[in-house]
Amino acid sequence: MLTVIEPQAPRRLADADLNPRGRVFPSPLSWRDQFLYQLLPDRFSDGREGERPMFDRHRPEQFRAESKAAWMAAGNRFNGGTLKGILSKLDYLQTLGVTTLWLNPPWKQRIDTETYHGYGIQNFLEVDPRFGTRQDLRDLVDAAHDRGMYVVLDIIYNHSGSNWYYRGPEGSPAETMPYRFSPPYEIHGWRSHESRSIPQPLTLEDGVFPEEFQNPDWYNRAGMISQWEVSPWEDPLNPYVEFRQGDFFELRDFNLENKETLSALAKVYQYWIALTDCDGFRVDAVKHVSPASSRRFCSEIHGYAQAIGKENFLLAGELTDENLVQGYRDIFGRNLDSVLDIAAAPNNLMALVKGLGHPGAYFGLYDEAQLSGSIRQLGTYHVSVLDDHDMCSRPAKQRFAAGSDLPTRYHQAAHAVGVMLTMPGVPSIYYGTEQALDGSESYHDYGIEPQHAYIDRYIRECMFGGKFGAFGTEGCHFFNPQHPTYLRIAAIARVRQRPDRIGRALRRGQHYPRETSFMDRPFSYPGAGELAAWSQIQFNAEVLMVLNTHSTEGRGAYVTIDRSLHPNGSTMTVLYNSDWSDEQLQNPPTDETVTVEHYQDRRVVHVSLPPAGMMILA
Repeated sequence: MLTVIEPQAPRRLADADLNPRGRVFPSPLSWRDQFLYQLLPDRFSDGREGERPMFDRHRPEQFRAESKAAWMAAGNRFNGGTLKGILSKLDYLQTLGVTTLWLNPPWKQRIDTETYHGYGIQNFLEVDPRFGTRQDLRDLVDAAHDRGMYVVLDIIYNHSGSNWYYRGPEGSPAETMPYRFSPPYEIHGWRSHESRSIPQPLTLEDGVFPEEFQNPDWYNRAGMISQWEVSPWEDPLNPYVEFRQGDFFELRDFNLENKETLSALAKVYQYWIALTDCDGFRVDAVKHVSPASSRRFCSEIHGYAQAIGKENFLLAGELTDENLVQGYRDIFGRNLDSVLDIAAAPNNLMALVKGLGHPGAYFGLYDEAQLSGSIRQLGTYHVSVLDDHDMCSRPAKQRFAAGSDLPTRYHQAAHAVGVMLTMPGVPSIYYGTEQALDGSESYHDYGIEPQHAYIDRYIRECMFGGKFGAFGTEGCHFFNPQHPTYLRIAAIARVRQRPDRIGRALRRGQHYPRETSFMDRPFSYPGAGELAAWSQIQFNAEVLMVLNTHSTEGRGAYVTIDRSLHPNGSTMTVLYNSDWSDEQLQNPPTDETVTVEHYQDRRVVHVSLPPAGMMILA
C-alpha cells in the first residue's frame, strides 16, 4: 500500500501535523513474537548490489582494499547506504526470519559533518537526504507492513548535533568546553553549513530546526561530560549529575528539566509516528536522561500512539548501566516498555557459545531468585543483544566473529543468535552477523592513524560494497543467502516462529537450564566447553536445546528432560540439527527422532554433537 506524504518538513514545530497519514498499522500482540534486525542506513544497502560481485569467503583476498589508509578514512564518512536500499532487501531479511526492522537514526544530520551514524541531528523534522526522502521512509514502512513486518526507529531526545558554538575563553567560538555545573556557558553563535559561527541561521542547513529549537534556554550549556559514572556520594537517579547535564562529546545536551523542551521533543516523535506509521522506538542514551524525564516522555509517546490505535507501541531503551535499569523499566507502562540487555548479557552469551565461560553465568541471568532474573523470564521487558553498533560492554570494540579463523566460526555465530531465539526475551540481530562479519578495532593501523580514535567505525562495516567493506574489502557485497551462518539462523528462526505449541513455548515459555551426564558421571550443570542444554516449557510442551560449546571437539551426553511430559520409550523429534545439509536446513526432515530413556532415575535423551553443533528437539 502506497501512502503519499507531504514532501516538505515544516520549519516550525507548531506547524507539525499530528494526524496519521493513511492507514494505522496495528501493533503486534506481544513483542516477544518478534525477531529484530538492527541496521545503520548508511552501511547496509544502496540497492545496487547487482552491479557488484558477492564476497567469496573462500577467497577473502580477492577484494582486499588497495589502500588501507583510504579504507580506514572511508570508515569515518558517509558511505552511501539508502532507505530504498533497505527496501530492496526485505526478501533477504524475511527469508532470514526477521519480523521487525530496527533502523539507526535516519534524521537529518549536519551537512558539514560526517555523522553517518545518525546521532547528531540538525533538523528533527527531516530525513537526511543522503539516506533518501521522507517518502522513502514511509514507503519502507508501508512495504514492511504489507509483508506483516514491523519497523522500529532509533530516536534521540537527550541531545542534538553540534549545531551551535560555545563562547570560548577569549570570546572566540569553541566546539567544546570543559564541564561545569553552573552557570551555563554562553552561546557564541549558531553553526553555519560552512562550520562558521553566525548570529542567526540563514538557511535550513544552518543551526538547528525546527525553529523552536533555536532557543538557548533549551540546552544545558554545561560543557562536555568528563565523569561518565555516578560518584559514590551521588544519587544515581538525580537529574543534575554530570552525565545528565553535560554534552555527549560535541553533541549538545538538552535541558530536559525544562518541561517546554521535553514536550517539544515528544511532539517531534509523535509527528514521526503520524508521518511514517512506524511501530516503535529504540530510545538512545537513556542513562543520560533522568527517570522522571524518561517517564514524562514515554507517557506522551504512549498516549499518542494509543490514541491513534497503536496499542502496543514499543519503547526500548538503551541503558549501559545494569544498576540503573530498575529506575526506568516500568511494568505499568508509564516509562520504558523494555531495555536493551547490553550490560552483562552479551559477554556472558559470547563466553557460553565459545566455551570460554561457565554456562551458568549466562543462564543465571534468568534466575527467578533475583528480581532481574524474574523480569528476564517474562521475556517482555528486555531485548536480547549479541552485537550492536557500540559494543559498550565489550573489553574491545569487536563483533562476536572477530579474531577467529576456526572452521566452526560460522556455526558459532549462528548459534549465538540461536541461543537468543530460544530463550525468553525479544531477540535482535545486528546487521552482518548472519554473514559472520568480523569487524574489530584490531583493524586499526596505528602507523596510519596514531590516535586511538573513532574505533567504532570498525564494527560498522558496509554490507553493500562501498569503500569501507567488511573484512577490509571494497567493491563487493555480503548479501549471501547461502552463507552457513545465514542458513542456520534462518532454520532456527523458522522453528521459533512456528504457530503451534512448539513455537509458542519458545516465544512464551519458561526457561530451565538442564543437567547433563557424560562418562557415567553424576548429573550436574556442565562447565565451559561441554554440552550445554536448556528447555523452554509451556503447559504440556517442552522444547529442548542442546549446544556443544567446544569449538574443536565433539561432545555427547545424557540430557535431563521433564519426566511428566516424556514417557520412557517415547521419542522427541529433531527440529533443527546444525549438521544437516544446506537442503535439509531449508527443508527440514520430519523423521529424525531421539528415544527417551530412563537413566540414573531420570528421563533423558542422549545427544552427540560435532564441534560447535546445536540441536533442537520437541
